[in-house]
Amino acid sequence: MRTAVAALAAGALFAAVPAAAQDPARGQTLFTNTRGAIGKPVGNCVACHANIGALREMIRNRGGKPDDAVSVRRVLQRAIDGAQPGAAGVKAQYRGVFKAKDLDDLAAYIVRAKLSSAPRHEALAQR
Repeated sequence: MRTAVAALAAGALFAAVPAAAQDPARGQTLFTNTRGAIGKPVGNCVACHANIGALREMIRNRGGKPDDAVSVRRVLQRAIDGAQPGAAGVKAQYRGVFKAKDLDDLAAYIVRAKLSSAPRHEALAQR
C-alpha cells in the first residue's frame, strides 16, 4: 500500500513538471512579436489572431479545449503540420521554426488569455 501511494505521488509530481515548464509570459511575447522572439522572417500570430476570444473559439471548433494547454498545443501542432483543415497554407511558415518549448509557451498563454484581453491584441495588430 505504501509503495502504491509513493508511486502515485511520484507520478503526480512527474505529471506536474511539464506544466511548470510552460511560460505564459514568454508565450505572450511569441504571440504578439513572433518574428522578434523567434528571429525568423515569419508573421506575428497576433496579426491574424488579434481577437483572442475568436482564437479560443477556433480551437474549440477544431476539437480542442481552449482551457487545456495540452489540447491547445495539439491543435497548434496539427495546424503547423498541415493536418488541420483550413490551416495548412499560412501555418506552414512556422514548420521547423517553432520548437516544442515555443508551442508549450504559446499554449500556456492562450489558455490563460481571456476575452478581456482582446482589445489590447486588436490594438497590437494595427501597429
